[in-house]
Amino acid sequence: MFRARRYRVLVVFAAVLVLAFIHFSRTREPPTVTLDVPPPVDHNRGSYSPNSNDEPVPAAPKSTPQIPQSEGATKPGTSNEQTLENDVPSKQDEPSRASTDGQKKPDSERPASQSTLKWKKLPEQHPVAPEEMIKLPTGKSKSLPKLQVAFPDEASADRMKRIDRQSAVLATFQHAWNGYKASAMGHDEVTPLRGGYRDTFNGWGATLVDALDTLWIMGLEEEFSIAVDQVKKIDFTTSKRDDIPVFETAIRYMGGLLGAYDISGHKYDVLLEKAVELGEILLGAFDTPNRMPMLYYRWKPNSAIAHRANPMSVLAELGSLSMEFTRLAQLTKEDKYYDAVARVTNELEKFQSQTDIPGLWPLKVDASGCLVSKHDSNHDFPREVPQSEAASTSTPTPTESAMPLPTDAQSYENLLSRRELDDDAQPATYDTVPENSVPKAHGNPTSTTKDSEQYCKDGLTNPPGPRQFALGALGDSTYEYLPKEYMLLGGLNEQYRSMYEKSMDAAQKHLLFQPMLKDGRDVRFMATVTKPRHESEMTYAYEGEHLTCFVGGMFAIGSKLFGIEKDLDIAAKLTDGCVWAYESTVTGIMPEVFTLLPCKDEPCVWNETEYWSALDPFEEDRIARAKKLSEKNAKKEAKKDEVVEAKANSSAPVSHGSHQKRDPARGNWHAVTSPTDSSKPRSGDVEGRDSTKSSTVSIPSHEEFVQARIKDEHLSPGMLRIKTRTYLLRPEAIESVFIMYRLTGDEYWREKGWKMFEAVKKHTWTNLANSAIKDVTVEEPIRSDSMESFWLAETLKYFYLLFSEPSVVNLDEYVLSTEAHPLKRPVY
Repeated sequence: MFRARRYRVLVVFAAVLVLAFIHFSRTREPPTVTLDVPPPVDHNRGSYSPNSNDEPVPAAPKSTPQIPQSEGATKPGTSNEQTLENDVPSKQDEPSRASTDGQKKPDSERPASQSTLKWKKLPEQHPVAPEEMIKLPTGKSKSLPKLQVAFPDEASADRMKRIDRQSAVLATFQHAWNGYKASAMGHDEVTPLRGGYRDTFNGWGATLVDALDTLWIMGLEEEFSIAVDQVKKIDFTTSKRDDIPVFETAIRYMGGLLGAYDISGHKYDVLLEKAVELGEILLGAFDTPNRMPMLYYRWKPNSAIAHRANPMSVLAELGSLSMEFTRLAQLTKEDKYYDAVARVTNELEKFQSQTDIPGLWPLKVDASGCLVSKHDSNHDFPREVPQSEAASTSTPTPTESAMPLPTDAQSYENLLSRRELDDDAQPATYDTVPENSVPKAHGNPTSTTKDSEQYCKDGLTNPPGPRQFALGALGDSTYEYLPKEYMLLGGLNEQYRSMYEKSMDAAQKHLLFQPMLKDGRDVRFMATVTKPRHESEMTYAYEGEHLTCFVGGMFAIGSKLFGIEKDLDIAAKLTDGCVWAYESTVTGIMPEVFTLLPCKDEPCVWNETEYWSALDPFEEDRIARAKKLSEKNAKKEAKKDEVVEAKANSSAPVSHGSHQKRDPARGNWHAVTSPTDSSKPRSGDVEGRDSTKSSTVSIPSHEEFVQARIKDEHLSPGMLRIKTRTYLLRPEAIESVFIMYRLTGDEYWREKGWKMFEAVKKHTWTNLANSAIKDVTVEEPIRSDSMESFWLAETLKYFYLLFSEPSVVNLDEYVLSTEAHPLKRPVY
């Protein structure tokens, strides 16, 4: 019996082992969807923060792919610094250009999923009827005015100097490209200090695609072929993230593919095929009730929500898709791509005359189209709900919530001082309104049903809250694309010319200003105007911003294209303003954002007294507060001395000159000093001590205060405050310098451009590539381990073209997108 029982036990034990084996073998099967750490998002340019604390992931073997860690919070700014959508805090810089830009920018963290899911073409929820499709303009293109000046034959010595400089730019590009290729090939960005990569734009290889046409332009055709082979491996139908940043994807990826396809003579069909693949995906972002795009497109089934544009859409992201989609429509003969952006243009045109500054659009617009319907309420909700100061203090806005608060008393004092100096200054960050979240004031539905969305078909309107107007971060490329889209369409759509002329007239009237400079240099910058509330007066922030430096080139193109002769002079002064800003720092590089003192009178003459007054605008209040603090400290010291004296007297021994006396009320004895007794110093006093020294607050005079600010903040005469000291390898200044040279032939611009290149190369060079820097006002700036794709796509391209023959990317044959991708203009 014992033996039988033993066998039964063995049988049961064996059965348990078999069941355990089956169970654990099933758990080893890989999951269909795995979640990973979300990669950081960079908005426009804007918005990238060089102060990121993230650790880049070094290039790993293909068998063990890794995702870089999310970046820490920060600028900006950019610039700059920059507002993302879908409940995501932005990086400040980015702005960029829009962004962001950056941006130009705390760093964004968005949901990421390393998934086997692939995008599939599905029936649209809000299709456009074939008869309502907006078609590409047809007919023979107009003979538009020439942009480039007729250059004379080049002298031998000048040619040698030009080629030497061009070769230096080429060598810098090759150094950075080789660093990317060795350490981050196929990923979005290389980390130029420590090596490895950072995937900021869906991990499709932003630098790879963005730099394609630069490789061709610089004659690196073998490297171009290698890059094209890598492009073939990109699968745009799957992503590490649950959303797609439409603006950045369009300008970097689609623009990069189309630019490379055009500049290489249409020899590489795969480039157009990949552009079509991407275009089909991005079209889904326009599938909303009013056909305004979702700027962060969530296409995956597990994240697909109400398809609706954001009520706080960034202007530059909304209005800067036209060139890429138009060129794709021209190459494929598919009107649907043009229809998508033409509807946005139509709404921008309607809204242009209805804003607080007719001709200009606010930097944020309500693109949701979800006005309050009559059946939802007996009355219309207000378009904006002004908040009292108390309310705004107790309930921070999403932007305020995203911003880190000061952690020490001095920082709080500085923060309050900044608010006193510029009550209108807005943080260079993006609002974090979710894509599917709309303020209650708009009565927007939260359901995704057809019934709830049937009235979300209106156009663009003012967003809730304050409204800002500027040509820099968050707005820039919407204005830039007006004359460029006109050229790309061969002048067959006068809509873009009309919109451009209205916007530039308004910009000159409301934004253009001349700063007071000590050297008397006659330059111009563009201000930022804020409308805090509907009933409020406009307030002005007179700033210089690197992202705004493209404006000089835009005015120059508009002047030649539309025959506005006076604007060429404005273009030169705007461009020279940014050149001055480069020359005003010890590194020779322009800060991201700084404030200036505008001239009140003409002619503008330097006034030292007025400038110093602007550096110390609250002199009387400052001195009064310091005196009050000094008196308060003195009282504290006096009270402390009294306490010390009382303690000393209560514990002092009875001397021979004293007698003891009992206090009947307290029932104890204490010493009473005899009048004839020679008193000694109190124990609370120190012989020779200045009793007022510790309680006296040093109050600097007006002269001392100003001189200290100039020295400590490294202010060049004319600058009042440097708000963001970074340089993010931005291209906007050299972009305008290049355009001014091509349109005027003036060697002044080439010489200035060369000095800019030498400064940038010197301070951004690393052993691997080039890096953004944190402070352009110090002799040895710290590098921030960031090299965005536009360094190769734009900045070095513009430096190279500045020293190329005029026939290379002739501006009468190509139009350069906001990411400097050369799109072929139609033949007349």
